Amino acid sequence: MRWALKKLYRIAGNAYWKIFGGFLLSLIWFALGLALIASVVGLAWGIRCVRVGIFVFKPFGKQAVTVFDRPLADAVWALTFGIVLGTVAVIGALSSLLVPIAAPLSVQWIKVAKTSLFPFSTYLR
Repeated sequence: MRWALKKLYRIAGNAYWKIFGGFLLSLIWFALGLALIASVVGLAWGIRCVRVGIFVFKPFGKQAVTVFDRPLADAVWALTFGIVLGTVAVIGALSSLLVPIAAPLSVQWIKVAKTSLFPFSTYLR
């Protein structure tokens, strides 16, 4: 019975997330990933963007564990695309806190912001 409630919460949370910004943010991640894959130089970054895009599409019930084991790749990413995507996620978290019914989304926005800044050192489960 408990697993059914968790699954129901995950499904409802992900649906709610997609309505209030998660769908658009995941489309941005997918578009960025495809653009980086098209340029052969950014192939590894593009694949990671697509993986993060899948995570951003359905973040409820998933974990993002950050272990700083690739500092150079994360520093380059954070100074280029990461600061923009991280700022968008932080603004989403702050705007979620303004509306009481959207407050549970702020936790997911912060998880996405951390992943946006450090995608190479964040392991998604």
